[in-house]
Amino acid sequence: MQEYFPLTKTNSSKALIMYNKASQRGEQLYLPLTQEAFHALFLTPPKSGDHVFAFYEARQRGFICGVFDSITTRFFLTLIEVEPGYRQGGIGSLLLAGLEQEMQRFAAARQVSFTELEVSYFNPMNITWVLPGTEGHRHPNASGVRLGSDAHLFLKNRGFEDFTIQNSYHLDVTRYVYPKASLARYEEKMNSRGLTVELYDPARHYGMQDLVDDLNNDLWNWQIPAEMNREGGPRPMLIVSDGGKIVGFAGPIVPDAHGRGFFLGIAIHSQYRGYGAATVLFNHLCLEFRRAGAQYMTLFTAEDNPARHIYERAGFKIHASWAGTKKKEN
Repeated sequence: MQEYFPLTKTNSSKALIMYNKASQRGEQLYLPLTQEAFHALFLTPPKSGDHVFAFYEARQRGFICGVFDSITTRFFLTLIEVEPGYRQGGIGSLLLAGLEQEMQRFAAARQVSFTELEVSYFNPMNITWVLPGTEGHRHPNASGVRLGSDAHLFLKNRGFEDFTIQNSYHLDVTRYVYPKASLARYEEKMNSRGLTVELYDPARHYGMQDLVDDLNNDLWNWQIPAEMNREGGPRPMLIVSDGGKIVGFAGPIVPDAHGRGFFLGIAIHSQYRGYGAATVLFNHLCLEFRRAGAQYMTLFTAEDNPARHIYERAGFKIHASWAGTKKKEN
């Protein structure tokens, strides 16, 4: 008998129940889903050219989802769920082996390289999760596998190796106050170099693509140009200006329907670092989100990223930690 078979919209009801019960039991921080949201997240390619892999174990006691990202040409494991009474019985291992086998076949047919299977924040299948200790505050993308969880241990026992530790940060924006006194020395250093923080104005500012090229970030390489070329124009955004030339950005400044201050990121051109611009820019971003009516902000960054100190000085606290992990494929 075949050990696994495709998970589809017509046979997904048990998988949805399995997923939601795991969330309700607190085994995962992920937000429970409706059937429509489950189909959109796990059974629909995130964008044109991507490919979704989703399979049930033969008796529907577990399922697995993964994706091929057509932009980065990387393969991601998104989720494994197994019914509590059947864990440690080989179902998870069977599903993982089946996923790898199907990805190998896909890679051969598409003539792309399948050398690693990854669990990380680069996964285009973004699972919304709820920050523990908050009033339902959410973040739209899990940063990997939760550090120290059963899922993390499962992966490490099957050849996955951690390549980064990410901390998820949170701030109650309604209580944020711009710390003018403590930022005075940073502002002076910026001003001495001729740098200012401004709201982006396409009539006055130029050079965003040059900044993107300098940053060379897998996600920002397409996210920022897409934002700049939005129909109707880009949304409000803060930039660091050197006489009109864009040498840093933060934004867009967009409170979502749940009150979260959404932004793609914050970055400074490599030739303009060391002047305190990132610290001043980030605090201006928090202030603009408060003015825009956001209730809270969330973000994640690597454990060893010095930028974490900027966030912590602004009042952000860690609410969860995650491992980015990957397995080398033979």
